[in-house]
Amino acid sequence: MKRAFPTYIAVFLATTVLTPAGAAEADFASPPSKGAVSAARLLAAGPAQGGVYRAGVEIDLNPATITYWRQPGEAGSPPVFDFSRSVNVARVETSFPAPKHIDEAGTIVAGYDGKVVFPLKVTPQDPKAPVTLNLTLDYAACGKICLPAKAELSLALPRAGASPFAAEIAAAEKRVPQKVGAAEAKKRLALRKEDAQDSWRLSYKGPGKAEDVFPEVAEPLFIESKRDGADFTLTLFSTGPKPKGADATITVVTDKEAFEAPARLE
Repeated sequence: MKRAFPTYIAVFLATTVLTPAGAAEADFASPPSKGAVSAARLLAAGPAQGGVYRAGVEIDLNPATITYWRQPGEAGSPPVFDFSRSVNVARVETSFPAPKHIDEAGTIVAGYDGKVVFPLKVTPQDPKAPVTLNLTLDYAACGKICLPAKAELSLALPRAGASPFAAEIAAAEKRVPQKVGAAEAKKRLALRKEDAQDSWRLSYKGPGKAEDVFPEVAEPLFIESKRDGADFTLTLFSTGPKPKGADATITVVTDKEAFEAPARLE
């Protein structure tokens, strides 16, 4: 007599065999590294195009939790991406989507809430050989308290197939500010020194309307920006001696696009 297939084995197999969608995700995403209030993973957009892979680092945050932009302001720690242990990788270019200003216990910082994907462009050393991204990621996940988070992530970049994350990565790429040169910056931005020490007024001349600005300078300096009517006031601070001027990068988020431009504060 044929023996019946044990019910508990059938249930086990049914719950552990990946569905086609689950199998596809496993091919294009690393296992998530979960922290107390966040999770991180690597995503792949698909096979290389023009010798370059498109990928992303996803940080998924619990409600009422934030993480930071590359220059958060007076407080906050930007994410640190270390791809040095990757295999057959010549270069990884990491981009930051445009952030938002967030009130963190009375301090205004530049960062993200909910979920953010940092787009990557990965150039292999040998285009014909497999590529594995190995990432050590250090970032902060801040809610009622601020917790340091660390993720060790690894993903073999796919050489064939359609990624279920291609649209998500493409949407993140569209949120990355486009770089403009000094000549174009002068057409769009006007800076003038205010009477107050280390303060400048920034006027936006278009196209579109400026919704927010995020100025950056090299440490030990940082800039605070505040809306002032249709313009913005930029105030320069320093944790050391204050210079007479500084080279800055100003990211402008408009109702049409986001861009970053060079500027000289003097």
